[in-house]
This record gives sequence, C-alpha cells and structure tokens, in this order.
Amino acid sequence: MTENNVSDVGEAISDTVSTTVTEAASSGGNIFKTIAGALGIDISQLSLIDIAASVLLLVVLIIISKLISKLCGEAVKRSRMNESLKRFIERAIKFILYFLSVMIFADSIGIPITSLVAVFSLFGLAISLSIQKLLGNVMSGVSLLMLKPFEVGDYIETEVAGTVHSIGLFYTEIMTVDNKRVFIPNEIIVGSTLTNYTSETNRRIDIQVNAAYHCEIETVKTAIAEAVESVPELLDDPEPIIGVAQFGDSAVIYDVRVWSSTKDFLKAKYALMEAISRSYKKHGIEMAYNRLEVELLPQKK
Repeated sequence: MTENNVSDVGEAISDTVSTTVTEAASSGGNIFKTIAGALGIDISQLSLIDIAASVLLLVVLIIISKLISKLCGEAVKRSRMNESLKRFIERAIKFILYFLSVMIFADSIGIPITSLVAVFSLFGLAISLSIQKLLGNVMSGVSLLMLKPFEVGDYIETEVAGTVHSIGLFYTEIMTVDNKRVFIPNEIIVGSTLTNYTSETNRRIDIQVNAAYHCEIETVKTAIAEAVESVPELLDDPEPIIGVAQFGDSAVIYDVRVWSSTKDFLKAKYALMEAISRSYKKHGIEMAYNRLEVELLPQKK
C-alpha cells in the first residue's frame, strides 16, 4: 500500500468518526429536548443562575426536611406506640417531606407539577402492581399495630399456635410450644380467624371424666368437688360447675368447668386431673372403660 493510499484511508476514518460523534451529539440533544418537552420544560428559558438557585433551594429544603423529620421522630419515640409502628411513621414522614422538597424544586425550574405527579403516578402504579402482595402485608401489618388484636408475649392461634415474639410490617413472628420460630405473613393473619388466649385475665378449664354406673352420682360429684378445692391455682369465683354430661355406653360422663388465671391455666389443668385421680381412689370410685361381654350359649344336642 502506498503512502498516498494510507493517507486517504486515514482521512476517511477521521471523517467517519467526526460524522458519527456529531450525529450522536445531535441525537442526544434531541432526546434531551424531547424529554424536557414531555415534562413541559422550556430549555431556552433556563439560565445557569436559575439552575444554581434551584439547586441551592433543593439543598435548603433537604436540610429543613431532615430537621423536621428528626423532631417528628423524637416525638414519635416518646409515644406509647409499638416499635414497628414508630419506625413506619418515621419513614413515612421522611418520605413525604422529601417528596414535597422535590415538588418545590421541580416547580422552581419550571417543571409543571401536574406533569411530574403524572409521571410518579405511572411509576407508582407499575411498582404497586409488581409488589401487590408485599404492599398487602404492609397494610395488614399497620392495621395489626394500630388495632392491636394481640401484643408481643400473647399466646395466639391462627394457622399455627404459639407466643408472639415480634410484630413486623411484613411478618408476625411466633414461637411455638416446641420452640419453633414461625413467620406468618400479616395478610394471612388479618384474613383468617384469630384466637388470643392471653388477652383476658382468667380462663375456664373444661374437662370430662367418667365413672362406672354402679358408683353413686352424688358420691362422684363430691369426690370431684374435693379435688377442685385441693388445687390452689383454681378460682372460687366464678363458681365451679360439676354435673352429669351424658350417659355413655359403659360409664356416666361428668362435665367439670372451673376457672383459673390465664398464666396458671396449664398448671391448674394438670393439677386438677391428678387431684381427681387421687380423690376417686379415696372414695372408691371406679373409672369405667369400654369392654365387650360375650355370653356362651349351650350347644344343642
């Protein structure tokens, strides 16, 4: 290849690169102008001083937002609300203040607020559709924290039963009696039947015991009453109820309904069952069980 050919190739490459850069710059400028036009910004009206003043305003607004959110956060922390709800309110206040700061900044540089709100609305709609379940759990968590159907330390039953360890915005953490940690989505808890066993001070213990038919009913009731009186965890008020529930196939069934404090429920129930067994032996009462009697008929000759 001659020296002239090399020179021609070099000039061609230089011209191509120059043309490409010019077109890219023009295209980028057109794209910027298109975006600005869509937002309603007249670029020709913007000056460097206006932009600097708007940026300075944004910095001042952010500083003021931080101060206000800090003051509001201190006030929220002094309240008696749940910790998870406090954090949610603090973040919500901070988000609202920053959003207002952006709106004021946009208005100062000539962006119509309605256009910006429309853009944010479209983004918000797209995000909300993609994280619909997550947002449902958040709203359910807020309702749990505000309505307080249960608190940390309560023993509840929904899909599983256990003691509430923590209440978050997305999940409620429950410790089961066999020491398993279960995370239940808040949306499931809000949408299902919930039983709170520790929300009340007292609980009723309902048990059934049986006695053989040959045992006198009054004797059996006396033995059960003595067993009830021997358990210190049981309450005298409301008054215990002891009565015949039904006549079974091989025994008489008795209902025993007594009350204890919620914290002593299991202890009182187990103590009562043991006390009834001892009282039955003391009074000679026999507990019946299912049995089959077979009668042999004489063979015909």
